[in-house]
Amino acid sequence: MADSPTIHSTLSVVSGQLCFGSLHNIWFGSSAPSQGLPVAPPQPSGTVKAHSINYNVAAQKGIWNVFKLVVSETSDTVAWFVAHADIDPRQEVDKILRISGSPYEPDHGSTMNNDATSQAGVFVINRYDWSYYDKRCFDEIGEGQEEGDDDMLANSNSLGLVDRSVVQEMVQRWQGQRPSRRDSAEHGIWLYIPHGEYMFGRFGFNDTHTAARSFLLFSVYTEFTRTSFLGIPGTLREHMTPQERFERELREGVDFSGMEKVQDMVSCQYVSPPPASEQLGPYDPSNYILREQDIEPLRSYREEYASRNGAEPTIHGFIDPWKQPLLDLVNEMALSYLEHFVLPHLGGENVAEMAKTLFPDYEKNSRPISLDVASHRHFTQPDQSPILDFDMSHVSVRLREFLESRSQDKPRVFRDDAVKGICRVLGYILTEVFELANDVASNCEHNKILPCDVRQAVLLDEDILRLVCFSKILWGGNL
Repeated sequence: MADSPTIHSTLSVVSGQLCFGSLHNIWFGSSAPSQGLPVAPPQPSGTVKAHSINYNVAAQKGIWNVFKLVVSETSDTVAWFVAHADIDPRQEVDKILRISGSPYEPDHGSTMNNDATSQAGVFVINRYDWSYYDKRCFDEIGEGQEEGDDDMLANSNSLGLVDRSVVQEMVQRWQGQRPSRRDSAEHGIWLYIPHGEYMFGRFGFNDTHTAARSFLLFSVYTEFTRTSFLGIPGTLREHMTPQERFERELREGVDFSGMEKVQDMVSCQYVSPPPASEQLGPYDPSNYILREQDIEPLRSYREEYASRNGAEPTIHGFIDPWKQPLLDLVNEMALSYLEHFVLPHLGGENVAEMAKTLFPDYEKNSRPISLDVASHRHFTQPDQSPILDFDMSHVSVRLREFLESRSQDKPRVFRDDAVKGICRVLGYILTEVFELANDVASNCEHNKILPCDVRQAVLLDEDILRLVCFSKILWGGNL
């Protein structure tokens, strides 16, 4: 049919099991237990996340079709797709890419095996999961013949799919052949991507999740917005501008809370939340000290500063439906900072001594200046970089009310100049947060600041995180 992709070859699965990977991976898989659909994500080990894989997967019996995926403009091979003859290859590829596509492209879905991939029936294999990264049986089998100077990495950037019943025969045959010349047979195929680098694989499972029915192989250089099935027009993914993609994600209800990023950073031990018993909040919204009209000047402060210095304003705004969760997050962080760090030290008569206690590194000589140095200046110097349109009088009243409500068991007198000083400090800290969050938003190519940007900005800044780390909402999500 004119609208059907060209079938490159076929693979017959008779044992109900497929071994896969480099030659030594396949050899190991032939004697390993058959692997079903993984659920658990990998355990982090240093900077590398690798799944535990047996290189032997339960597979649907019958004929599988092999499709070459090519660059639309040149027809160069950049990926392979293998699928049982009973399924629509285009629909299957589309599903896999939505669930777990290339980690180097936007909207790639999950990058590891997790609940989402398990529920969708997709088995994720990444660059560190196979080839020479797993040495089991490597000494026994080796890599086979090298491709030569034309493609030095060919052995590690190509792989086979073999019915378990013929593994020994196929591996021994392929050992004597270069990767580009490894011939396919009825029950085994070799997939070679010229000059590919960093191989990624995705098995698609049947509806009952009992056996694989498809396999997608691609490399770091595969761009699915430029990649097509050989024989039919149209790319596998639609090219979208960053703005078009962001608008679509908003319409589709994509989660921009940032909680997945928080969980990833915690699981990798990049950051650690305080014990749950020490976390503060969530607070009653009636205690919030910052209204939207108070937060807006903090967001735009750096924008105004840039404008005054002749630079182009670059600070993004907020957008529904994520505006309110963001305002809540900012208030929760602010209140936890006030309760944990400020309240114990703000009572008393000597403002200078309070400043030294609140900002112990205030004399630190560094470039750029530390958070403590800048905070000390804002606390003690009323005219230090005032924030235009920031309603100091209102916020100071709300701040005082909050502190008094939290110190009823031990009444304290809070000096006006101390309260106003903390108000200035809080404003300064939040302008820093929004500037950093704006950078995150720009790097993510969306033109609004979202809760995920604020969370990531805070978690990546050691000084700011130290001040707001006791916020339960920061670590656990919005109300």
